[in-house]
Amino acid sequence: MAIAGVMVGLVALSGCSDIAAQLSGEQVTDPELSEKLVSPLLETVSWGEVDGMLSVVVRNPGDRTLRHATAVFVARDADGVTVGSSTSSEKKGTCCTVYDLQPDAEYGFYFDVGVDAGQVAEVEVNYRDVAWRSGKTEPVPAMRGAPVALTANTLGAVVVADVTTPASPVRQAIAQAFLDGPDGEFIAVVSGRWTCFAPGVPRRIQMQLYHPLPAGTTVDSVVAYPVGEDVAHPEPDCRS
Repeated sequence: MAIAGVMVGLVALSGCSDIAAQLSGEQVTDPELSEKLVSPLLETVSWGEVDGMLSVVVRNPGDRTLRHATAVFVARDADGVTVGSSTSSEKKGTCCTVYDLQPDAEYGFYFDVGVDAGQVAEVEVNYRDVAWRSGKTEPVPAMRGAPVALTANTLGAVVVADVTTPASPVRQAIAQAFLDGPDGEFIAVVSGRWTCFAPGVPRRIQMQLYHPLPAGTTVDSVVAYPVGEDVAHPEPDCRS
């Protein structure tokens, strides 16, 4: 299943003060959304599988920035039988939280289900621990991501990319690469968090995917966007 219109840059940058204000702004948490699973919250754009890893691309269809939300995925076969879920994945503690997703921006989740693509006919997505940035979000110029290389290694595969923030420094950012199989269909996303981006200077990063890819896999696009600090990722010191 192909990705529909994945953007090369997702989230806004203008001045450093604008970024700080946007990412540290007041958030609105709905207590009910923290206690129970809800759906829909984000639009599911596409999903794909490679070597037992399921990747799901979602989009924020609203006009507010989603401060954070944890997704819960259930994969079912053609008979409606559950064949895997994010809660049973070995990476369930880290796989499925999205941060600072702006309106119309897309994000890729991935987790191990241990089944092949032929067994998955439907992916159900629900959300919990939901918080929104208050107020309508205005779009601003984005970070830029450009694929450089895709190579195999002993752990699986590495995507090499250049990421640039054209206007202002960015203290923390998430970068993702969306991968297409030899038939041109979306199969996987690989993601990571980096710190201390200087404006106007391309930053070369490497994203490790811990699964082998079929011959002929290509990088469809690379995206990058700034995120605010949280308990697991405090604001870094970028002065050095």
